[in-house]
Amino acid sequence: MPKIRLLTPVVLWGLLACGGSEPRNPKPPEFTEAFSNLPLPPNAEFVSRTGGAGALQIVLRTQESDSAVANYYRTLLSEGSWRLVSDIKNRDGATVMYAEQDGPPLWVRIWPAGGGAGTMIQLTGAALAKDSLAARKRGDSSTRRRGS
Repeated sequence: MPKIRLLTPVVLWGLLACGGSEPRNPKPPEFTEAFSNLPLPPNAEFVSRTGGAGALQIVLRTQESDSAVANYYRTLLSEGSWRLVSDIKNRDGATVMYAEQDGPPLWVRIWPAGGGAGTMIQLTGAALAKDSLAARKRGDSSTRRRGS
């Protein structure tokens, strides 16, 4: 019986020293790492911000219609250093876009706000590793997608 009492504190101490079994949430990237060039729609209001390892997401709301916001992003992400790679309407009626630039890529999801007026915009940026950014700027073929 004394062996069990002696073993229990040792086992508990070992578990505490290892940090327990609860998973740790990965730290999201800094805002400027994920969004070096963040295009915001007119009159947007901040709703929320979330993030995980290597990605950051913000949600905005505007009183503009979802079609006006989609057209705004289509125009903006087809000019300057942006390249609009994908623009689709998904099953739930949201417009989903993916754009690349010389910095972090951008995912845009646009849908009508619940309750009638306005539009929700979800912007997701990824913090790229420095070697990925350098390769993209050089135009290395290893960073391009197959079939491009």
